[in-house]
Amino acid sequence: MIASAPDLAIALHDTNWRAAGTVSITSGPALASSTSVDVVLRGIGGHGAHPEEVKDPIVMAAEFIVQLQTIVSRQENPSDPAVVTVGDIHGGTKRNIIPNEVKMELTTRAFSDKARQIILDGIRRTARGVAVSAGIPENLEPIVTVLDTESTPVMYNDPGLTARVKEALIHSLGPHNVFDEAPIMGSEDFGILGLEGHRIACVLFWLGAMDPAKFMAAKAEGKLLPGVHTSHFEPVPEPTLRTGVTAMTSVAIALLQRSPLK
Repeated sequence: MIASAPDLAIALHDTNWRAAGTVSITSGPALASSTSVDVVLRGIGGHGAHPEEVKDPIVMAAEFIVQLQTIVSRQENPSDPAVVTVGDIHGGTKRNIIPNEVKMELTTRAFSDKARQIILDGIRRTARGVAVSAGIPENLEPIVTVLDTESTPVMYNDPGLTARVKEALIHSLGPHNVFDEAPIMGSEDFGILGLEGHRIACVLFWLGAMDPAKFMAAKAEGKLLPGVHTSHFEPVPEPTLRTGVTAMTSVAIALLQRSPLK
């Protein structure tokens, strides 16, 4: 027997950009998709003293990284935000040896499938273009690999469900403790539960975790306290946990007491 799909899915996530005791929420695209891409630029290695005899993949990689920036600035619609980042690059073993290849690890972020595809097409096209301009033979053309197992879709907060969740949060925490949040380029795999085409309505809201006094002091200085993916993140248990339990419980009860979202 196959179980029926759920009507909706709700999650909360702690954050450093809100004080403990508060929550925030975004309607529509809340977090960007994340796509992991490996790029290998292949050349013909040799001695650093004889560059005329080689095809230098390190020079190619430098040109590739600079040209990548034009995907967002010149190929993508500026009203549809996107990011392309090279976070890892490896090539060579010693200063006087030109290597045979350079490997790069990229992460891309986008709020729409169209923007994501523009980025991926741009990465492939840029890699090929750099190789052609360097005179790389076809049997050594770049290898571009999209890692689907390390990628996540857009975290899309269903607008109708978001309104209901926000109403429950305001009722349980008070309007002064519930904030609207702008979309961010971070990513979250909770969006996978929405399935393709957002068939299951999902909402993720943010739980403030910062000491209120420290948060206000940092805000007054125009600073942000260390985030969740650093060793300096300092969430305070109280009132963070109490607020989180109250928020999620009130949302669950409110949604269970009303008819499923249609």
